[in-house]
Amino acid sequence: MTNSRELDCRIEKFLLVRANLPLMLAGTVVTALAFFVLLEKDLSTQVRVSWFTFVVVITAIRAAFLRFWYINETTRENVNRRIVIASVMGFLLSGAFGFYGYIGISESNVFSTLPILMILTGLIAGATGTTAFILPMFIVIVMPLMLPVTVKMFGFEQEFYQWVSVLTLVYLIICTAAAQIVNASVAQSIDMRFDNQDLLENLQLEKHRAEEALRREARANQAKSKFLAAASHDLRQPLHSLRLFTATLELQTRDTRHKTLVSQIDTSVKSLEELFNALLDISRLDAGTLTVNKQHVQLYCFLLQLQSDFLPLAAEKGIDFVCEVEECVVFTDLVLLERLIRNLISNAIRYTSTGTVTLSTERQDECVSISVMDTGPGISTENQTRVFDEFVQLNSGQVSSGEGLGLGLSIVKRLATLLDVSIVLVSQPGLGAVFSVKVPYGQPGSAVGAQREVNYVDDDVDNYFILIIDDEPDVCLAVEGLLETWGCIVMTAVSGDAAVTQLEEIGEIPDVIISDYQLCNNETGGAAIQRVRNYVGQKIPAIILTGDIAPERLLAIKKLGLPMLHKPCEPDALRKLLAQEASASGSQTA
Repeated sequence: MTNSRELDCRIEKFLLVRANLPLMLAGTVVTALAFFVLLEKDLSTQVRVSWFTFVVVITAIRAAFLRFWYINETTRENVNRRIVIASVMGFLLSGAFGFYGYIGISESNVFSTLPILMILTGLIAGATGTTAFILPMFIVIVMPLMLPVTVKMFGFEQEFYQWVSVLTLVYLIICTAAAQIVNASVAQSIDMRFDNQDLLENLQLEKHRAEEALRREARANQAKSKFLAAASHDLRQPLHSLRLFTATLELQTRDTRHKTLVSQIDTSVKSLEELFNALLDISRLDAGTLTVNKQHVQLYCFLLQLQSDFLPLAAEKGIDFVCEVEECVVFTDLVLLERLIRNLISNAIRYTSTGTVTLSTERQDECVSISVMDTGPGISTENQTRVFDEFVQLNSGQVSSGEGLGLGLSIVKRLATLLDVSIVLVSQPGLGAVFSVKVPYGQPGSAVGAQREVNYVDDDVDNYFILIIDDEPDVCLAVEGLLETWGCIVMTAVSGDAAVTQLEEIGEIPDVIISDYQLCNNETGGAAIQRVRNYVGQKIPAIILTGDIAPERLLAIKKLGLPMLHKPCEPDALRKLLAQEASASGSQTA
């Protein structure tokens, strides 16, 4: 059975023949007129008129078919039929010209015989250029055109005509060979074009598959982000309450044994906080809420401070933490760079059981390379890209499965993109790993100190009137208990309207409002705070205390321009922020 590729090739060849048919039809009419005039004295008018009429009729029929073929598409189902019709039409016309030449040539009239031979050989040359794409059609047209004349000349007595007939036969063979070459060349060209089309279709298919895979990945990431945001929000509420209840209990406990137990509970809660904070960092980076504020900073003191922070953690694991840095100035966002380096150091200490973690710098042509090197298990080549993906832990048996979520290096990758710096990883299994961050040089004359800014604010919040707006009873109870332990006067409400109603009853104005972002009935913390501010006619200091990490909500909270703490929050951080906001406004009324 003929396969689809062969039929498609036939279609293309037929279309080439069809494109040449208008020229062939015009040539047929002109040649017929020349023959009609040429043999005026050799043939009777009746014979010539009958022959010419036959040629015109066949040409007209051929033209009608050509018009039909242009109007109606050539398909795999009709291409063979159209080739047969075109071949039959060509055979009838060439047969007519061959017959006319056969009866027109004579041994005695060389002046008519030679022009007839010239015209017939010209028709063969034309057929070679116009129908050689379909070799059977070419043969069907050429053979009846020339063979009758050749046979007749070979029978003449003069040797000259016999040689002419032989040469004519050789010419016919050469044209047939040329037609075979043309046919093969055209077939190869068509095959190459189809191959290119197949290749292009495959590439487009692969592109479509790749795009679909990217869309699936994007949808998966979006679903993951929504799941993490929802799960984090729901889990942060009770964790936040637990953190504040623990802090309150610690303040109220006097018994040494009970204090130890509370401290152990607090340590476990802090471990949970670290996991949630890692998720929060991912969400913030994905949301684009972190802004980059680059400046020229001294690197030396900043790195020494990191050494001081991590020495106790390294000592707890029984490993050394060495800092080998030199004076230099870099141009970067110090806060974001600190978070990046901290994640690298924390990751190195976590995965190193024995030996040393080294923090070092190296001056290069256009940048400073800050490296964190460890003597841990190392990373194989195939995993050196995977370690920067989310939730990847290459557990070598040396790390507890409960340590971290595998987000540290994913955060590093996002921070590096945000800071427009490169991360280089060099590692071999069993030989540790080196993570290097290449930070551009800064201008020493414009450098500022790298010490962390410390706001020395009196954190005494005694007698501050604090309004808490949250629709979670446990959260309200936990925050209220902690604030009252600090000496604050506390009022809780589930919405902005409820807060206004209660304020109307007591006739007081709060010093600070602490509000969750997502409240009941689709109310936001921003709307609730504004409702209270509108009622009292003052811009009361306000803090958003939320457990939400959804990127779109983080952006919405950022637009409010209010200070924000994430649940679960450090009690000390809440206390300092309360004191800072209240003292900045100078609005204590209670």
